[in-house]
Amino acid sequence: MSESAPHALLFAILDDLNLDEQRRLSPAASLSIHAQRRKKETIRGHRQAYALDADRILHSRAYTRYIDKTQVFCLIANDHITHRVLHVQLVSRIARTIGRFLHLNEDLIEAIALGHDIGHPPFGHDG
Repeated sequence: MSESAPHALLFAILDDLNLDEQRRLSPAASLSIHAQRRKKETIRGHRQAYALDADRILHSRAYTRYIDKTQVFCLIANDHITHRVLHVQLVSRIARTIGRFLHLNEDLIEAIALGHDIGHPPFGHDG
């Protein structure tokens, strides 16, 4: 097997995934092949654009900061106070489910949901 054979196989799978999106997603859905970037990416990857975006958010320092942030602040003893990272994951899960039923791009929806709280100050909107 030549050095480029595995890459050719991965690019063929990527092409199949892109064709599958065109076939099964709603006309209102954003296709991965139409993803727009602020800066042109010079290296063609083996993954679809919106899936890559979701992973970029998950691996960002901004997302990592969610881990110890409280989502709900309460002045009484409450075992049900959650952290922002859990809130974001739950929003992402719900959004993906809704997107699946509407035949929308689940990778794009996941990226949006994962990033929806990035940049919020401590104590949420009141901060």
